[in-house]
Amino acid sequence: MLMRYDPFRDIDRLTQQLAGERRASAMPMDAYREDEHFVVQFDLPGVDPESIDLTVEKNALTVKAERSWQAGDGAEVLVAERPQGSFSRQLFLGEGLDPDRIEARYDQGVLTVTIPVAERAKARKIEVGTNGGGGGRAIDANSTTS
Repeated sequence: MLMRYDPFRDIDRLTQQLAGERRASAMPMDAYREDEHFVVQFDLPGVDPESIDLTVEKNALTVKAERSWQAGDGAEVLVAERPQGSFSRQLFLGEGLDPDRIEARYDQGVLTVTIPVAERAKARKIEVGTNGGGGGRAIDANSTTS
């Protein structure tokens, strides 16, 4: 139900490999389903929560964030490996998700986005009638019968 597609990701990965560069994504994520929700967690340590921007357009969820650090006056920077600047990730949401009810929270450097499964995509019972008019029985829409 949750699809991720970045047409340039493979090109970026190949370029980094050819250049001998091995750098982790600036916005690594985990995604999993929990009951009737999909949960996506982004690692954003050191990001000001005010800089986080989530937008949904059609079936695309875009997450943008910014991390900045400036050395103080007179400071001599010896190592600067932590990525700085603007970062973004885009997730494409399947038709069975409800983009109108997405929730997000930021806690201890982790942005957690919860995307509920749409009501129309949830499992439901279907009443099966008979020709004799003697009532029917409910069948679970997710079960298979032989």
